Amino acid sequence: MSTSGFGRRLARRIARMLAVARIETLHITRDRTSISLLVGVPVVQILLFGYAINLDPKAVPLAIAEEHGDASDRLHRLIAETHHFAIVADQLRSGAAERMVAEGKALVGIELPALDYFAADAVSEAPRIVVDASDPAAVRPALAGLQASYWKDVGRDSAFPLPAMEVRWLYNPEGRTAWTIVPGLVGVITMISMLMLGALTLVRERERGSWEALLATPVDAIDALIGKLSPYVVIGTIQAALVLVMARVLFELPVTGNLLALFVAVPLYAAAHLALGFAFSALAESQLQALQGAVFFYLPSMLLSGFMFPFQGMPQWARAIGEALPLTHMVRATRGILLRGEDAARVASEMAPVAIFAAIAAGVALVAYRRRID
Repeated sequence: MSTSGFGRRLARRIARMLAVARIETLHITRDRTSISLLVGVPVVQILLFGYAINLDPKAVPLAIAEEHGDASDRLHRLIAETHHFAIVADQLRSGAAERMVAEGKALVGIELPALDYFAADAVSEAPRIVVDASDPAAVRPALAGLQASYWKDVGRDSAFPLPAMEVRWLYNPEGRTAWTIVPGLVGVITMISMLMLGALTLVRERERGSWEALLATPVDAIDALIGKLSPYVVIGTIQAALVLVMARVLFELPVTGNLLALFVAVPLYAAAHLALGFAFSALAESQLQALQGAVFFYLPSMLLSGFMFPFQGMPQWARAIGEALPLTHMVRATRGILLRGEDAARVASEMAPVAIFAAIAAGVALVAYRRRID
């Protein structure tokens, strides 16, 4: 075999590969939806991690019960120096701050003793702090800052031995990470599954060629939406139940609230993401585009819902976006039912924004489906 012959064959092979690469590049550049999603997803992630995610909590709701008014101004100054808290109730009666934490109206409650704990005759008493530990990442840094401020101020100015602050952690006293993460997984796993299944419904039928058969039937948009998504809602509910059973068996996760109310809420939550996935499917030209749309939605949801990072650490604009996401409310509902013993009324209040989201997503899906039929 001559060297020149081998060189010509190699040149022809390289030319064919370059031609194929050129054609594929043209296909990619002409697919504007895929290009925008491929660029948009990393841009959104960079912006969220850079500006929205903050492990340093701000505006943590705090309630104060005090029977000695002389300490009020000094205590408020200590709290303000931490830059972590927002006082939601003050001058409460003894025990009221702890009740507010138990009712979910505050994450931290301070119960001050009857004596002025800054005075010399108060050496036997110290402030008692009650903390909602269902999401410890949201309060631990803030509590550490408050304790440091307390010792810096009181220890520096007093010559008397002072007792340590008594801290009582409610709902998750051992600070078990699994008890914080697993309740949120009920919402995360259901969200991802329903988004993916919904996103692949119509676009998969078009690619398989069964789309024309569907159009030949007297099925209108509402019939298609309800008929196609109903089985998946059942699947999502069963999936959530399996997560709860595994959490109970593997991690001894407590169930202290109205579990039935949670199971009633799951189908609505699943339907909201199915409808959104259905809209992606109706708008997309390929399965890749539909899946990219689903990913574009669920990644910010996981970051801004309080599931992975403390909600209290986010800036106000990020919290506003998070409040519009169903996962935020599902995480709160599951933690409330499993850890804090909340009732059906609290679950219903968290599901109201989810119902609005589901209605909007269903409307978008219906419009997109009708346009696709036309």
